[in-house]
Amino acid sequence: MFNIRESSYSLTGKILVLNSDISLKKVFTIFLFLTFCALTAFLENFSEVAPHNPDKNINKYKNDKVVENGFTSTARYNLTVDFSLEEKIINVKEEIIWRNLTEYSTNELWFHLYANGYKSNNTLLSQRYPVNEETSTEVQISSFKINSDERELTFVNNEKDFPNDSTVAKIVLEKRIEKGDSVLISFNYSMRIPKSIKRLGYASGREFYFVSQWYPKLGVFENGEWICSPYYSNTNFYSDFADYNVTLNLPKKYKIASTGLEVSDVTKNNITQHEMVQFGVQDFVWMATDEIEEYEEIINREDSSTFVLKLFLQPENKEYAKRYIEAIKNSINYCEKHFGPYPYKTLSCVDVPRTSNSGAMEYPALFTVRTELFPREITLSLESLAVHEFVHQYFQGIVANNEVYEAWLDEGITSYVTSKILSEYYGTPYVTFKFLDFLSIEGINFLSYSEIPLIYTLGDYEHPEGYRSYYNYYRCNNIGAIADSSFKLPTVASYYVNSYYKPELMLLSLENIVGKRNLLAAISKYYSTYKFKHPLAKNFIDVIKNSTQQDLDWFFKSCYEDDAAFDYAISGITKIKENEYEVVAERLRDGIFQNDVALYTTSDTLYTHWNGKERWKKFIFTTDNEVIGAEIDPFHKNRFDLNFANNSYTVDKRFWASFSFSLRWFFWIQNALLILGSIG
Repeated sequence: MFNIRESSYSLTGKILVLNSDISLKKVFTIFLFLTFCALTAFLENFSEVAPHNPDKNINKYKNDKVVENGFTSTARYNLTVDFSLEEKIINVKEEIIWRNLTEYSTNELWFHLYANGYKSNNTLLSQRYPVNEETSTEVQISSFKINSDERELTFVNNEKDFPNDSTVAKIVLEKRIEKGDSVLISFNYSMRIPKSIKRLGYASGREFYFVSQWYPKLGVFENGEWICSPYYSNTNFYSDFADYNVTLNLPKKYKIASTGLEVSDVTKNNITQHEMVQFGVQDFVWMATDEIEEYEEIINREDSSTFVLKLFLQPENKEYAKRYIEAIKNSINYCEKHFGPYPYKTLSCVDVPRTSNSGAMEYPALFTVRTELFPREITLSLESLAVHEFVHQYFQGIVANNEVYEAWLDEGITSYVTSKILSEYYGTPYVTFKFLDFLSIEGINFLSYSEIPLIYTLGDYEHPEGYRSYYNYYRCNNIGAIADSSFKLPTVASYYVNSYYKPELMLLSLENIVGKRNLLAAISKYYSTYKFKHPLAKNFIDVIKNSTQQDLDWFFKSCYEDDAAFDYAISGITKIKENEYEVVAERLRDGIFQNDVALYTTSDTLYTHWNGKERWKKFIFTTDNEVIGAEIDPFHKNRFDLNFANNSYTVDKRFWASFSFSLRWFFWIQNALLILGSIG
């Protein structure tokens, strides 16, 4: 991925040793040749930034820069940052070359200015994250140019209830940008780094700065229109792939981490100039701090290729370095085995201070974590967070769906793959809950007040796969469908349930239908087909259907499209003849799921199938053996069922414990959560 660009650097810093008997003519010829090579390399790179004719709005651009894996970036961002430590202000010079690689023309350019979400309490973001003097900021643009011509941005807001939101802006051009054309965009601006209340900002009590969504960034131009959503309080982002060259001028005492690979650092007058490059990413973030523990490992692959893994831990958390590195390496091994090679030359994990709200978030080639006060190994909470954020490098980082519209497409897949990694490398952990939000206790919490558990149970309970998703699904299962537009979901709880928890349960249910190996193979196919692209949910579903070659229309209709609740029950067993038994099954809620129905006898088990559409159905079984009982969904394929306890019916209660329920203890937990969820 780096070879093309690195070749332009190779002409500098080299020493040419000439034999003393070489003639001046030969020396002059060599000099001319090297000068020509250097000039060619310079113009080749510069042609992407400088228009041939600054008087014209459009510059024809020959698209011949292809990075590794056959991917072509739509833009190049060159950013130079000067940091004023006393004022906590960054002054930025930004140049963008945008290339129209689509079949459509446009006379507009649309930009995200995410930092303006912290501008006041009249923005969409502030409805969940209210700001004050310390936590507010905005992008203050002093100069905006299109191909050297001074222009002005127009703020765009389609949310009528928030007319002052200024996180989206556009400009109308005098000339259309046709297919294959490119345009030069320039900004000069300043921005104060605020105290962190979400992801952008500094940490109280620490010299720690995490700078994300900090520069004007183009929206995504697709199908003839710009997709450029405002900064909603619940959702994440949607951006196009681009190449970045970022120069940070920071006090030399700071260590840094970033999306980019650092290619040089030069210190002068107590200021270090860090130059970083990265290709084929959707975003660029950076961290600066004066006190942090840094660890580095070279990840070696079987094909002899390598990349650098960097771990940055707060000093008080250095004892957890081994656990973090092991979790990340396990994640790398799993994802490379099932999906494909990690495509970048660097990967950083940044542990943020506990006074920072920048933790637990994914970015290209970098993700953040926040270490709990007592991250006990029995809980796997540290490992779970690190694994989840790494898996996002693949799903959202490389396969880049629109998180504003379809957040489930990356969060759901990531949650599912996270469960698989934890299961494969760590086995089954125990369920715990937090006391005062920091002390992990073995047991299950049903109801809390001000982080103090009120109704709970103590004990050692194995953590079933997807437990967190079960737990949260039971607490809020009646608002919205997975297919609903993410930014339109009415509450924080409904957003998380339909973006994280129900999608993981859907994929676990799907695994029970098509098999784990087949589902992972289908997800791998989805990844290889749509890496460095912007897939839709429809694309994912089509890949699953085509890969498994099963009729899954009913499944996605019920579990994905419909806002449905599921509850199936066995309501009775009747002996109607000497060797015949009638089993009555019911569908108690609106959700439809195809189920197996089992009749248990003292000698064997008989099965039949039900499409689950009717409200009730009678099934006739013939057996010479003594009947113990019956069960619907005996293999627990439907992870959405709201009441497992009524799935079975026994003729003799003595045999109840012999049924092969994998989540028997969860019956009463499930019911308690359903009852108490409306209180908590």
